[in-house]
Amino acid sequence: MNGFLTVTWGAAFAAGLLSFFSPCVLPLVPAYFTFITGFSLEELNAGGAAVRKQVILATIAYVLGFSVVFVLLGAAVSSLGGFLNDTKEWLRVGGGLLVILFGLHFLGLLRIPGLQFDRRLKVRGKPLHLFGVFLVGMAFGAGWSPCIGPMLGSILVLASNQETVARGMGLLGVYSAGLALPFMVISVFIHTMLGFLKKARQVLPYVNKVAGVMLVAVGILLLTGTINTLATL
Repeated sequence: MNGFLTVTWGAAFAAGLLSFFSPCVLPLVPAYFTFITGFSLEELNAGGAAVRKQVILATIAYVLGFSVVFVLLGAAVSSLGGFLNDTKEWLRVGGGLLVILFGLHFLGLLRIPGLQFDRRLKVRGKPLHLFGVFLVGMAFGAGWSPCIGPMLGSILVLASNQETVARGMGLLGVYSAGLALPFMVISVFIHTMLGFLKKARQVLPYVNKVAGVMLVAVGILLLTGTINTLATL
């Protein structure tokens, strides 16, 4: 069981981190922070104590918002997997093939037309209170983007193969933690991290390659049933 948890939860956390560093999230991070805090980039860079406190609180509300949505998705797909217990093997094989296709898409070896567009929820006005920021986080979690979609979809496939709903929710909780961690680090060091993000964009071409290799590996584990063998370790 420990080996199984190490692979699946490790993959979920890595998928969350890679989702943050994807080309449709990382370049927009400064805009996210100006939107959820109401501060300009100049004010964020100044980084006074009062500014930093508000940024941290707003970021916590934001990551809680998208985490709630992802965990609920985990509960939904793991519940569905439980209802379809008789077809569990078909779900595992089909899910493995789907995750491999996502991986090949990231590697540039296969282009999936449905993942070539970008759909985002449009929110007008700045959320000047923490509950508003929480709702914006939920909107981010419920929206679709071709960058985060394959990563999230792959973890949902893993969640559908969990034995209990709690494990499925836990898996999406770990994914959310991976995505939330960079946001929280930036919020604490906001006055220095915004400059660093400009340089970090140089690694974007490599992020898709790492994500692709990871997804293909997880897909093969699912497809061959090896991931189930790990559950007995």
